[in-house]
Amino acid sequence: MMTVNDKKASIEKLRKLIDMVNVAMITTLRASGDFYSRPMNTMEYDDEGNLFFFSDEHTPDAHDIKVNNRVSVTYTNPENNTYISLNGRLYLIEDQNKINQLWVPACKAWFPEGKTDPNLKLIKVEVLKAEYWDTAESDMVVLFNMLKAIVKGKTYDQGEHQAINFVD
Repeated sequence: MMTVNDKKASIEKLRKLIDMVNVAMITTLRASGDFYSRPMNTMEYDDEGNLFFFSDEHTPDAHDIKVNNRVSVTYTNPENNTYISLNGRLYLIEDQNKINQLWVPACKAWFPEGKTDPNLKLIKVEVLKAEYWDTAESDMVVLFNMLKAIVKGKTYDQGEHQAINFVD
């Protein structure tokens, strides 16, 4: 069972890793049974472990939620050799206060009417499980450590790897 302190520490670690990447690939299941992935800019990873993204209510995101609200969210940062995989439930929510809080001027490129655009909705991902791999080392250091492992006949140490289950 995960304690409150464990959950806080896990969320904080994930927040730091997500902040280094920011753009996620979100994968949902279509009514046809096909998976559909698309890049989305992360607006927030909150203290409860929920992710927030902006979406247009007329995009596939909104339609996929009605079919199946399970989602896979992945982040990759090859420069730092950091990879994150999250699984959870997807919700389309209307919360103007949250939209106001998360809005940045660059979002006008997708929502020309601004934060009061009638098509603007929030996607909330309730993260249920997370897994990350983080070496936080450059490619040269990784290559050196791989070669060292080969020469010594040992298994390469891939750095920090953690699986986190947010539900009991």
